[in-house]
Amino acid sequence: MDTPKIGEFCWNELATPNVKAAKDFYGKVLGWEFTDHDMGDMTYTMIKCGGGKEFGGIWQIPNDKKNEIPPHWMGYILVDDVDSILTKAKNAGATVKMPVTPAGDLGRFAIIVDPTGAHIAFWQSLK
Repeated sequence: MDTPKIGEFCWNELATPNVKAAKDFYGKVLGWEFTDHDMGDMTYTMIKCGGGKEFGGIWQIPNDKKNEIPPHWMGYILVDDVDSILTKAKNAGATVKMPVTPAGDLGRFAIIVDPTGAHIAFWQSLK
């Protein structure tokens, strides 16, 4: 897989109430491999296939958010300036679901709801 270009999908993320069940399912069906990373307040699971490059992650929906956040896959689009893209998206009719948020030293992201009601994330890499 080539390195994503600006404007292309660069990451996929599963939010689930049961990470163990998700890992079991996708491991059996697709042969995916998983590595858990302690993030302090949560565990983030990285996904790869056949020993290849990591292409996604899994995170546990907190118990107190299960009525607000349904299980879902979220696609991330690579951008060079998440602040600028967020402004453009708002001006084009998007609603901000999550403002620009740092992801450690890896990057920054924001989540919007587009005018059709679909959720999407924008990712600005810092590496």
